[in-house]
Amino acid sequence: MQIRIEIDVKPEELRRFLGLPDVAGLQEDLISFLRDKLGAAAETFDPSSFVKDNLQTLRQSAPWQLLVSAKARSSASAAAPVEKPAAKRTRKRSAKTADTTEAKTARRRKAAKRKVAKPASSSET
Repeated sequence: MQIRIEIDVKPEELRRFLGLPDVAGLQEDLISFLRDKLGAAAETFDPSSFVKDNLQTLRQSAPWQLLVSAKARSSASAAAPVEKPAAKRTRKRSAKTADTTEAKTARRRKAAKRKVAKPASSSET
């Protein structure tokens, strides 16, 4: 058995029904206060001084130390000479080369067919 109840109310009506206070006025006051404060802060904000002031805190943080130590390890291993594998030489195949390659492939296929088609020797009876 299932019972389904649907109630169609606006948030304002539900708040009143549950006895919750109306906070719309408080919310508007808070938003206007934040707008004023952010507007005043934006006028006096200097990004370079912000970075200078907070750079030392960043350098002392654990994630930054971890990042720097990982970078130091990777650069130390990169400093050792690494022997690179020899690059393969590639050349453009001319029409003649393509023909010879196809001919070689055809010959190999024929040889493989001959090996399969060979009759069994009479000594294996």
